[in-house]
Amino acid sequence: MRTEVRAPRNLVLALLLTAISCSRQENRPDSTPLPAVQTVAPIILRTLPHDPTAFTQGLLHHDGKLYESTGAPEGRESSLRVSDAVTGAGIQMVEIPSLFAEGIAAYRGRLVQLTWRSQRALVYSFPELEYKGTVPYEGEGWGLTAYPGGFIMSSGSDTLQFRDSSFAVTRRLAVTLDGRPLRSLNELEYVAGTVYANVWYSSYIFAVSAQTGRVTAMIDCAALIDSAGPESEHDVLNGIAYNDSAGTFFVTGKNWRVMFEVRLP
Repeated sequence: MRTEVRAPRNLVLALLLTAISCSRQENRPDSTPLPAVQTVAPIILRTLPHDPTAFTQGLLHHDGKLYESTGAPEGRESSLRVSDAVTGAGIQMVEIPSLFAEGIAAYRGRLVQLTWRSQRALVYSFPELEYKGTVPYEGEGWGLTAYPGGFIMSSGSDTLQFRDSSFAVTRRLAVTLDGRPLRSLNELEYVAGTVYANVWYSSYIFAVSAQTGRVTAMIDCAALIDSAGPESEHDVLNGIAYNDSAGTFFVTGKNWRVMFEVRLP
């Protein structure tokens, strides 16, 4: 869900923070305190150019390249793009007519690209990006990442779906922040037992335990958003890719003119 009229970002953020504050003040049904949720800010290492027409839905890094899935608002076509992770220069683009593309992930020589409401994912060889067909799923597709057992998928709810290599659901995990559901989970990135999740219309990236579903840290990306200078309230933070060779993350947003390489403290 990407083109509905929504409240301004600052209002949505204020409501989110109010809910977080209230949840921390409530009495829990048991006597076990939840671990404190730390808030950190990413350290910006550098910026690189990003196509401002790219309505970013999914992002991943592999072997010095960035793979990006873009959606199709306002009559544009969806795409699957490859760019140089050092310069940001475009290398390849696959146009996807008649579908609203969403998150992407690569696993065992295949790249899977979700679609929003079509209930099927597109499958390509990886890294060649030769089209191989589709796999079905139920419901909406939003974010996707790979983990050692297959894929982790979001649908805009508070629940992550763990899927095997055939894309069958093997597990569902409810995500909570201070004991309350964290909804609108969107773009995902898995790193060493933690799922990093964008939440639609939030300026935070949430670090989620892949075992418990609890948010363990909140990454405040307000400085990145201010630096990117989005032109519309719909140009929200979205796109997380981990560079395992450097231990850094690439972060961008929908229609942003820049992408950031950052390190988490």
